[in-house]
Amino acid sequence: MLRVNRLRIEIDTSNGLYGFDEEFHGGLNFIASKENTCGKSSILDAIYYGLGFEEIIGGRGEKVLTAVYKSTIKDGETVCDVLKSRVLIELNNGADTITVFRSALDVQRKSNLVTVYYSPMNAIYEKETVHDEMYVHLPNAAVNEKGYHKFLESFIGFDLPDVSTSDNTERKLYLQLVFSGMFIEQKRGWADLFSAMPYLGVKDARKRVVEFIIGLEVTKNERWRNDLAFKESRVKDYWHNIYRDIYNEANRVNCKFIGIPQKPEVLDMDFDSGIYVFKGDESGPLLNGYIESLWEKYSKLSEYTPKVVDNYKEIEAELQETEAAIDEFETEVSELRKAFYSENLSINKLVEELENIRVDISNNTDARKLRDLGADVGSLVLQNICPVCNQKIQDTLLPSQEEFSFMSIDDNIKHLNAQKEMYEFALQGHREHKKELDEAIQDLTSRITALRRLAQSLRNDIYAVNEEVSESQVYKKLEIKREIEELEKFRMFFEHSIEKIKHLAEQWKAYEEERKRLPKKKFTEEDEDKLECLKSHFIQSLQDYGYKSVDTLDAVEISRETYLPIKENFDMKFDSSASDNIRAIWAFTVALMNTAIDKLGNHPTMLIFDEPDQHSIVMKDLVSFFNSIIEIKNKCQVIVGITIKDRDTEMAIEQLNKENYHMIEIQERAIRKL
Repeated sequence: MLRVNRLRIEIDTSNGLYGFDEEFHGGLNFIASKENTCGKSSILDAIYYGLGFEEIIGGRGEKVLTAVYKSTIKDGETVCDVLKSRVLIELNNGADTITVFRSALDVQRKSNLVTVYYSPMNAIYEKETVHDEMYVHLPNAAVNEKGYHKFLESFIGFDLPDVSTSDNTERKLYLQLVFSGMFIEQKRGWADLFSAMPYLGVKDARKRVVEFIIGLEVTKNERWRNDLAFKESRVKDYWHNIYRDIYNEANRVNCKFIGIPQKPEVLDMDFDSGIYVFKGDESGPLLNGYIESLWEKYSKLSEYTPKVVDNYKEIEAELQETEAAIDEFETEVSELRKAFYSENLSINKLVEELENIRVDISNNTDARKLRDLGADVGSLVLQNICPVCNQKIQDTLLPSQEEFSFMSIDDNIKHLNAQKEMYEFALQGHREHKKELDEAIQDLTSRITALRRLAQSLRNDIYAVNEEVSESQVYKKLEIKREIEELEKFRMFFEHSIEKIKHLAEQWKAYEEERKRLPKKKFTEEDEDKLECLKSHFIQSLQDYGYKSVDTLDAVEISRETYLPIKENFDMKFDSSASDNIRAIWAFTVALMNTAIDKLGNHPTMLIFDEPDQHSIVMKDLVSFFNSIIEIKNKCQVIVGITIKDRDTEMAIEQLNKENYHMIEIQERAIRKL
């Protein structure tokens, strides 16, 4: 809760000290004057300013305050220059009392500086009084330890949620936004619900504020749902990236694998035993066995250093085999390249066809919209009739025949969409096949290069002097060692990637378990109960305040999208008279507080209304408004700035029991000499 116990305004002038010093009570408080220009709004502005909520009245800092705080004060015929001004406000939260001091005009002290005294106002200068210096309206003032609004949030007993912002980040819901639904200022506040809410970059700010005030669980559930969507997307992306990297690395070393899911899933305990890596395709040897066989070959070649004379015939035979293998691979590469170019042509054709289909869908959709709107009623085209020959427009090249039945615009759109899906599926298949062909070409090209090097070494051996060391044997040894190192490196990468997959699988399991706990419905039963409670309080208040702009109040609802009042799915304001719009603002503001009280929501149970008798509100309705506050006076504090300029307003207050309200009466000027 939050209560203003006392407000003191001090303004040093060339003619001495001026200001305002009054106490406020629980329940209904009036700041009243006979005339409109006595300074009531300046008093209320000081409350906003002391709380750091001046954005509700139009800006930040002392510039939003009236001239009496910054330039001159008029005292009768005397005009005094303002030298220094400050606001002190004593606050209570039901347990503790503090005094907040903030300068408005002071060359030594900026308006962003706030001093909090942990005592009532009359004890702030005592020796034992502790105080803290804080800042407001600077970056992180809502979250840092020395931020005034961070302190005020804790003092009120709020735990403000993090909400989405326009820059796609999350920040704490600002106090200024919350209090814009409780403090109705005179200049902008009576235009609409939350009309004085400052823009602070929070998405759906009014919605977030209502959710917080009445304590809807949907805020937490929406954030929970968003967090789950983020977790799902993150695991899927990581899993996809790891699988792609394994696939690419396996292709690079001419290996294939099975047993790893392409998409996230909960893995079995024996997941590892189902993973196989092959050299070549799935009919080839397992990678581990293949690496062992390479080590055996390498060991044999390392046992001795053969001379050309020792294996001349074998070299000739091997050269022939190598050249035959090169020819075979080159033929295969040639066939693969033909298939690759064919896939390219197919892809280009499909892309072109898809673009045509998209254009057709767009044109047909536009035609349907125009037809449904009734535009150009005389147009034969929109009636599916050719304007030249007056025959049905046919989406076919076949000759026109009466027994044929042709598709309407709606059917044509369905058909085109089905074609689009089919072409997109085919395009994806061709692109995947093209990628496989490209990888196969790269692999064969690499193998051909290696075989050509071997063939060259074999030819060198044939023409070498008999006593020379066999170059081909040395080359084979180097190639085997290189292949072993490459495959060992891949095996380590593969094993490390499997560990990553397992870790992601655990995260996916946790995600699945959490997703099952997420409420299936947007609103819990408790949320529905709170919204119905808000509706009930709102309608009752409308009835009490004399709202007449709807035939029956049974048609009034609380939107499940915006949490604001609607009638037949439209904003109530559109059907409301000017005076009834004021009644609706009274009703909704009070209903929010009553709902929060009933349902243990998040409301400081403090309201401010500056000049609530707008648009010639009739006396009995104004009395009903005041009485509805008096009924809950022990649970709230309401401060009303009002001008008693006519007999009706005067009579409205006279009808109230004086014991049920506290009156601060302004005579000539609210700011007077102290």
